[in-house]
Amino acid sequence: MSIVYLMEQNATVSKEGGRLLIKKEGAVSHSIHLFKLEQIVLFGNIFLTPAAIRYLLKEGIDTAFMTRQGRYLGRLQSALGKNIVLRREQFRKMEDDGFCLKTAKAVIKGKLSNLRTVLMRLNRQRENLELDNEILSLRNLIPKVDEAGSLDTLRGYEGKGSAVYFEGFSKGFLAEDFKFPGRVRRPPTDPINALLSLGYTLLMNQVIAAVGLIGFDPYFGSLHSVDYGRPSLALDLMEEWRPIIVDTLVLSVFNLKALTPSDFEERKPVLAETGSMREEELAESSESAGEGKSAILLTEAGFRKFIAQYERKMGQKVQYHLTGDQISYRDCIREQVRHFARYLKGEEIEYQPMPLR
Repeated sequence: MSIVYLMEQNATVSKEGGRLLIKKEGAVSHSIHLFKLEQIVLFGNIFLTPAAIRYLLKEGIDTAFMTRQGRYLGRLQSALGKNIVLRREQFRKMEDDGFCLKTAKAVIKGKLSNLRTVLMRLNRQRENLELDNEILSLRNLIPKVDEAGSLDTLRGYEGKGSAVYFEGFSKGFLAEDFKFPGRVRRPPTDPINALLSLGYTLLMNQVIAAVGLIGFDPYFGSLHSVDYGRPSLALDLMEEWRPIIVDTLVLSVFNLKALTPSDFEERKPVLAETGSMREEELAESSESAGEGKSAILLTEAGFRKFIAQYERKMGQKVQYHLTGDQISYRDCIREQVRHFARYLKGEEIEYQPMPLR
C-alpha cells in the first residue's frame, strides 16, 4: 500500500481511468496509479475535482489536509465506520473514571520509559555526553505514575518528565550549525523545533487514520481531555510513538547531515493559521510558545527531504512486542490500535505500549 504526499501549490487533482492526475496550469505534472493507494496527504492550496473526491470517498482512501507549513487541518470523511459496537463500548469505558485513570497510567508509563530509552541510547553512543542525571530523574519518576490518584497528577508527571527529557535531548545534536534551546512552538524558532512540530503532526495524522480504520471515534480519549475539535483518543495513542518515531528521526536527520541550514528559511511573524486542530493541542506541557518571533520553517526542498526520511522511518521493520513479528512501524501503529480495541472490550487485561529497544 502506498501513501502519496502532494505539495505542488495551486495544483488540481483529477481522476481519469485508473489514475489520479496532478495538473498545474493545465499540464500534467504527475500521474498516480490508484492500485493499492492507501492515503493522500495534501499540503496547502491543492484542489480536488468532484470526480476525484467521489472516488476517494467510495474507495475509502484516507485523505488528509495540511497547511503548506504542515499544520493539520482535517480529513475527507466518508461514511462513518460500521463498528458501532466498538464505539458504544468506547463511550461507555471512557465515562468510567477508573478505566480512564488506568489507561492514562499505561500511556504515560510507556511514554516516559521510551523517553528514558532515547537518553540511554545517546549516553551509550556518545562518550562525552553526561545524561546520567536526566536518566535517573526519569527512572525515579516512572514508578510514581502507579501511585497517581488523578489525571491531573498524571499530566503533571508527564510534563515534568518531558521537561527533564528535553534537557537531555538538547545535548544529543552533533552539528554546530543547529542548536536546540528547548521545545518551542507557535511558531518553531529553530530548525530542530521545526522538524519536531512537523514530525508530530505527520505522526498524529497516521494515528488518526489507524484509529478511524479500526472503528473508534478519535475524539473521545482518556489522558487528553475532551474538547471541541481535539482528537483526544488519537493523541493518547500517539504518546508512546513520539520518541520512537519522531525524536529519534530528528536526531538522525541532523547528526547524519541529511538536512543542512540551506533547507530552512525564516518567516516573519504572521497571524496564526487556523484550523480544526490547533498546534497547541498537540503540545507537550513542557513546551513554550514562540509567539511574536520569526518562524523557522523548511524550504520546499527541505520539506521533500524530510518527508522522504519520515516515510523511510515509517517503513522500517522492527519486532512488534506483542507477537514477535517483524513488521513496519506503520503496521505497528495499526496493531497497537487493534490491541487497544481488545483491551477496551475486556479481551486483554492491560494496555501495553510499544517499547523502544
